Amino acid sequence: MSSMIHSYCCPSARVFATACVLVTLTLVASNVHAAAEQEEQPTLSGKWSATAMTSRWNIGDWGKACGPRPGGAAAGANVIAIVQRGSELRITDAGRVYSTTQCWEQYPGLSPVSHRGGARGWRTVCKTAADDPRQATVVTTLTATDREITFDETGQYQFVIRTQNCTASVRRTRYFKLIQREGESPPPKRLASSRAGEPKKTEKVAPGPLSKSRTAREDRCADPGPPVRLEVRPSRKLMRPGERFSFRAVVLDRNRCPVPGVIPRWAVLDPDAPARLVGPGRLLVNEDAPETEVPLSASVGERAVRVIVEIASHERYEALLQQKGFNASGESGQAAVTAIASGTIGTRSAVGEDERRTWKLVLGGLMAFLVLVGGAVAWLLVRRHRRQQEVAALASATQEAPPRARVAEQRASAPSAPPGPRAMICPVCGTQFDSNAEFCGLDGAVLVPEN
Repeated sequence: MSSMIHSYCCPSARVFATACVLVTLTLVASNVHAAAEQEEQPTLSGKWSATAMTSRWNIGDWGKACGPRPGGAAAGANVIAIVQRGSELRITDAGRVYSTTQCWEQYPGLSPVSHRGGARGWRTVCKTAADDPRQATVVTTLTATDREITFDETGQYQFVIRTQNCTASVRRTRYFKLIQREGESPPPKRLASSRAGEPKKTEKVAPGPLSKSRTAREDRCADPGPPVRLEVRPSRKLMRPGERFSFRAVVLDRNRCPVPGVIPRWAVLDPDAPARLVGPGRLLVNEDAPETEVPLSASVGERAVRVIVEIASHERYEALLQQKGFNASGESGQAAVTAIASGTIGTRSAVGEDERRTWKLVLGGLMAFLVLVGGAVAWLLVRRHRRQQEVAALASATQEAPPRARVAEQRASAPSAPPGPRAMICPVCGTQFDSNAEFCGLDGAVLVPEN
């Protein structure tokens, strides 16, 4: 039995070990690829155009002792300079310098208490001291793509002036758009004196150290192939009422080079959703939107990928941000992906799944396979045990046969005894004699054998 168990269990253990190794190698390759993609992200240092800051105030208790009611915009449209240092940004705006580790609103007593940052998202919380009569909480969030940055800041204020409560809240929004990235040559200027049809001459500028990786990628992607992959990031986004967000969609070839001229089509799948598209992949949530989920789709031909926007109230936004694994910008770390058949755009339809769901399916398939192997081994062991029990029962029944049958078998198999000598009888008087006698002693008759 032990040898049989060993023969069945060892292959199962080998299969399990091989599956674990394959899964580990695949996960490591995925992480290496994700890290390589992050390294290829261009710098955000450069010159940007900024829109005017929009401020929306909500005034609660505000009596005469509180002074003038707050309101109005905080900053105008301007050209700003951004310098990226590591994963943080340093912003120079109309002579004012601040960074992503600070809140935009700064006044005495307000200081940062927490900060989370990354390559494309930052979130900073600032508060006043606990014993300060001017209680304020400000949350500043910046979300960036390679060419756009979204600024969003919310503030909650509660002052006590002459025993009177003064409460108000504000939300500030602003958008930055890239003009010229550091290390890149400026776009060629058109000369007024140039004649129509005359070819334009541009001066080639040697790439600096910050653009070496970008130059290598441009060389590799100088002649992109047909589209084979659609990626949308993030696959899930947490938003508040009134917020605006731009999803990042890219169509790639086999070498993961962007394919120009192929632009995904966007759509809100729920016609009654409290949000609308204001541009390709740019979603605007209604100011009075309730907590719900809004599904969106990006498609190339008949291939589509689905992303989810989860709308949360201002009160529950912070809790959901931590509970559901979003980063500081409220984005999931996965991309929604679908494959595009080369040269056959529009022939089939499919919905891409995010990378986490793909890994779950792989692991689930491996676990199901291992369960099947274990069930087969158990069934074989049970069957062998039952067979041994049947053989043992048959042997016991043969050894303990009924006594009568055993006696009959013994009689049948015993050799027959040879017949003994027959007695002699007188045919006249009927007297019996021994087998050795020949004549009757009474009348002298010859004896004959007794029948």
